Amino acid sequence: MATKNNRRILVTRRILKESLLELMKEKPITKISIKEICDLSEMSRSTFYMHYQDQFELLKDIEDEALDKTFETLGSADASLNSVESIENFLRYVKENRSTFGVLLCQPDTEEFQNLILEKIGAHVKASIPGVYDSKKGSYLFTFVMHGSIDVLRTWIASDFDLEIPALANLIFKACSSVTNL
Repeated sequence: MATKNNRRILVTRRILKESLLELMKEKPITKISIKEICDLSEMSRSTFYMHYQDQFELLKDIEDEALDKTFETLGSADASLNSVESIENFLRYVKENRSTFGVLLCQPDTEEFQNLILEKIGAHVKASIPGVYDSKKGSYLFTFVMHGSIDVLRTWIASDFDLEIPALANLIFKACSSVTNL
């Protein structure tokens, strides 16, 4: 009897995820067929349907896994969420998972994921620096910091990680710190 964590199931799902991400680099998910995913993954349609109902459920699984691992990464840092070390850990995780984040953070089809990650990371940042963003002005600054940081991340991904992680982490930290001191 197969269990959810059966190695073969995990490998099959990983290959299906990689195939969808590869296809999403070229076209929107609404234009991707199950047949294309199966052809690229070299799996049968019946294998696909044993694991997922459609390409949207597969994408949701990719997004959920990325969110879970993002917070494992942030939670495993010994430093607080508003430190250079924490930012470096997150940037390292993004770079190690460039294929996933290249699609999830940079494609219009994944806007829901982008909003969700902003919301969840934002909640952690607010919890780690209580009171900083409580005013109306603070609310605007917080929006600026979060959206600016995610856009810097998108630029870094699109530029094929052309800046070293410590340099980018310091840049983000200093920019965010200077905004919060306004």
